[in-house]
Amino acid sequence: MRYVTLPLFGLLLVLLGGCQEAGPPPSAPRVPEESPKPSFVVQLSDADFLEKTRKGVVLLDAYAVWCGPCRMMEPHLEKAAEALQGKAMVARIDAEANREFARLHRIEGYPTLFVFVDGELMGKPFLGYHTEDQLLGLVEKYVTTTEPEPVVPASPENP
Repeated sequence: MRYVTLPLFGLLLVLLGGCQEAGPPPSAPRVPEESPKPSFVVQLSDADFLEKTRKGVVLLDAYAVWCGPCRMMEPHLEKAAEALQGKAMVARIDAEANREFARLHRIEGYPTLFVFVDGELMGKPFLGYHTEDQLLGLVEKYVTTTEPEPVVPASPENP
């Protein structure tokens, strides 16, 4: 009989007291939430794809939200986008949510990477996971790497 009363007593406590989530103790300091880092990767859709890829160099990642390698590549895309600021745009498009893009470009797997220069597709798409260095390598031949010569102010001796 003793063995039966202990579980019944526990059940009675649960029924009377209810189940509540344990929160932080009242004296615990609140930790401020970090604000999300700004993203250098541009999110595209069927509606703005042509407009956004019309000018300049664009590295485009066609992905699916459920794709593991696509999610693993996100930090590499961010780093590549940060490194390419002002030289090329790094963009992503959810190929499953944007079916017109997927149909037009015959997406067969994820991630699929494209390089566009002034709206024109350069070469074949690249399929699969890529690191930051590999991503930068895909666009390096299309990006101008030469720095403009410094401007020397005119002086009375050197007009």
